[in-house]
Amino acid sequence: MKRRNFLKGTALLTALGLGGGTAAMAISSSRNRYYGGPASDHFDGTRFFNPGGTPPSGFSDLLKWQFGGTRAKWPEQVPVAASKPAALADDLTITMVGHATMLIQMAGVNILTDPVWSDRASPLAFAGPKRVAAPGIAFADLPRIDAILLSHNHYDHLDLTTLASLHAAHAPQIITPLGNDAIIRSTIPDAKITVAIGGM
Repeated sequence: MKRRNFLKGTALLTALGLGGGTAAMAISSSRNRYYGGPASDHFDGTRFFNPGGTPPSGFSDLLKWQFGGTRAKWPEQVPVAASKPAALADDLTITMVGHATMLIQMAGVNILTDPVWSDRASPLAFAGPKRVAAPGIAFADLPRIDAILLSHNHYDHLDLTTLASLHAAHAPQIITPLGNDAIIRSTIPDAKITVAIGGM
C-alpha cells in the first residue's frame, strides 16, 4: 500500500473514530441526542429514515470503495470563474457557488442553500474531503443574506464554520429540518432558526 493511501486511510479512520459525521453520531447510541419525539412514518424514535428507501451501506463497503481500486481519481484543482452578484435582484437570479450551495435572489430577498465556504467537508481541519474548486462567489462578495435553507446535516451541507461567519455578518433566518437546530445552536446559540417539521 502506498504511503499516501495509508495516510488517507488513517485520517479517514481517525475521523470516523472521533466523530465520523454528524449523522453517524446521532445514530451511534440508542437515543438520538439531537431530537426526541414520537415515532412516525420517517422516525423510529431514534433514527430518521426515508420510507421505502435503501438503508445505508456498511463500514466494509466504505473500506472496499476507499481501497478497492474502483474509486475515481479526484482532481487536484478545478478552475472556477467567480461571480460578484448584485446586492438585490427583482427577477429570479440563481448563482452557483459549489456542490449544493446556491445564491437565490428574487423580489429583493437573498437566500443561500447549504452554504459551504470551508476548505474541507469534515469534522477535522486537517483531514477529510478537500475543496478543489473555489467558491463561485467569494465570501466577501456576498450580498446581504436574508435566509439560509439547510437540507440535511452532512458536512458538505451543514458547515458550522460558514454558518457562524454568516451569522456574524448577516444574522440570517435559518430554515432546517428537525435535529439540525440542536447542532447549529451548539455553535451559534443565538441563531434565528425555523424548524421545518415536515422535512425538506
